Amino acid sequence: MDSEINKMCQQKITTVMLGAYTGAVPDAELRKITVDYTVEFARVLRGSSPDAAFSFLSGSGADPTGRSRLPFARYKGEAEKALLATGFPRVCIFRPAYIYPVEPRKEPNFSYRLLRGIYPVFRVLFPNLVIRADDLARAMVEAAIRGTEERGGLVLENRDIRSMVALRV
Repeated sequence: MDSEINKMCQQKITTVMLGAYTGAVPDAELRKITVDYTVEFARVLRGSSPDAAFSFLSGSGADPTGRSRLPFARYKGEAEKALLATGFPRVCIFRPAYIYPVEPRKEPNFSYRLLRGIYPVFRVLFPNLVIRADDLARAMVEAAIRGTEERGGLVLENRDIRSMVALRV
């Protein structure tokens, strides 16, 4: 474990994309993965690399107020709130809607199988509700590497992320 922590020392950027599908794990485990692991990682990174830029994969509907009835929204919001309070000079929070997997995978449930099947039409009718996984990853890394004009916390909804991707082309 010490060698992994030493590798984190003096990092300039980090991109955290940690999570689990809602319903795939018990509620307590979902919170541990979504909040506890993320916050502990940020705490250790902040101690060793206080000037690092931090990109975090949250999700559409995240609720930093903690009032949502949906565990996913509450936990992502709780993680966002904690990350924004860490003191990193720049925290970019990405809130994508449906992330289209560009590589074939076993979908976790019927709704994901359905969305994957209708994605070509959904993308045309509701472009701000979908994003390709590879586009999302590029936007997250680019925001951390190149930065943004803003210091502090920046929350990017799906339409903002798609605009970042479109500007690259």
